[in-house]
Amino acid sequence: MKSLSQISARSMHLFLAIVREGNLSEVARNEGLAASSLSRVVQQLEQALETQLLYRSTRAVTATDAGHIYADAFRAMLQQLADAQTQVGERRNEPGGRIRINAPISFGLRHIGPRIGELSTRYPALHIELNLNDDYIDPFADGTDLLLRIASLKDSELHGRLIASQCCHLVATPAYLRRHGRPESPEALQHHQLLAYRGKTGLQRWRFHQGDQQYQFFPQAKIVSDNAELLLQAASNDAGILLYPDWQVGEMLNRGELVDLLPEFSPTYSVEAQSLWLLYPGGKYPSLNTRVVIDFLLASFGSPPYWRYLPSSSRNIQAG
Repeated sequence: MKSLSQISARSMHLFLAIVREGNLSEVARNEGLAASSLSRVVQQLEQALETQLLYRSTRAVTATDAGHIYADAFRAMLQQLADAQTQVGERRNEPGGRIRINAPISFGLRHIGPRIGELSTRYPALHIELNLNDDYIDPFADGTDLLLRIASLKDSELHGRLIASQCCHLVATPAYLRRHGRPESPEALQHHQLLAYRGKTGLQRWRFHQGDQQYQFFPQAKIVSDNAELLLQAASNDAGILLYPDWQVGEMLNRGELVDLLPEFSPTYSVEAQSLWLLYPGGKYPSLNTRVVIDFLLASFGSPPYWRYLPSSSRNIQAG
């Protein structure tokens, strides 16, 4: 193998673009190069590495087995370089420029929107773009810098910081319970007015377990909606029983506006435990803009987060 000093970061970047696009002409146009110049870059890489990296046809180019191996290596090296630049260079800078944040609609309106003004005041050179939706977002394609997501997050190309685990609560207002009684078991819910969320994956399933006992069902709901805030408003107006995460109902439980039902059955709507994460694409080290926003939000949310429900016994212990 010839000297690796012949391989530049620019040539690695161009090669990765070719592998990703599968088209030399398109990459050449995007990079402002002549196709012949781009071909020479590939030839020089193949000569330096003494192996064929691409299969070429009249329609497209595809990476060889060796090409895929080197693409993974180039991607890792470029990311390490970017991480080093982030760590060293940005320590001397102030946060500034655009940062794109994406969050679920209800969480964004309830917990991020009220803090945007303070964030903007603290970092006046920062231009904040907050996009709220409940759809899957590919931050690499969408150009998003920071995502708030609620997931189990086992395997992910993203790095991130944990906000908190998510707890779910079955709730109703005191007025509803005075009129209809309090359910003592999951089976008793069939005699109550239920409010259920229906998303793109269908009607939310309710799950309960106590020891070895498990119970799950699709609620026969009196009111169904794809709008989470509408259902919470209905529950607040004594319309029925709702199963929601703590970040939506915890503060109302603490104020006594809602009552926690069947806590001994650990109600939930997800198979796996869910947590709230602040995620960012790219390498291990976030940009300065991303880092200061993460730190700001985590400090604002607190640990445990301010929305966490504390039963009266727990509040008494803390007060004491």
